[in-house]
Amino acid sequence: MKTKDTPKLEFREIVYDSCKAVGLDDLPSRLISVLQSEKEEISLGELAEITGYSLSNLSTTIKWMEDRQMVKKFKKPRSRKIYVEMDQNITTFFIELQKKLYHQSLKPPLKKLPEIIQKYENNEKFSDELKIIKDYYKQTIFMDEETTKFINALEKR
Repeated sequence: MKTKDTPKLEFREIVYDSCKAVGLDDLPSRLISVLQSEKEEISLGELAEITGYSLSNLSTTIKWMEDRQMVKKFKKPRSRKIYVEMDQNITTFFIELQKKLYHQSLKPPLKKLPEIIQKYENNEKFSDELKIIKDYYKQTIFMDEETTKFINALEKR
């Protein structure tokens, strides 16, 4: 075991790997891993030191994360430093992640597939293609219902 290994550093790597596994980019994954491992808010400067990313990159990514309600950015009274914090409730984080995935992957097909089906339904030439599309649409409806139940169940906790 290396002397720099600590429970916090090992925990950060697990959180980082989990974030990457669900499709987050490197910097947001790294920021989440650091923020989840801290008891309190952390300054932008400290984040730069820990992650090795520039203040400019951090600011851009934190703004993106803040727009998605993943983090909160603020200043303390009589301080020029910018601080960042994250809700450390993993359920809240994964609810937001599930909602994002839901809106990006299920909502567009649910809207567009019925239009395609209706447009070509009366044309025998496309019956085989429509069979595939209708089956996909049926599966998407099922996933929509189950994902909604899953998110609702998580939100009740």
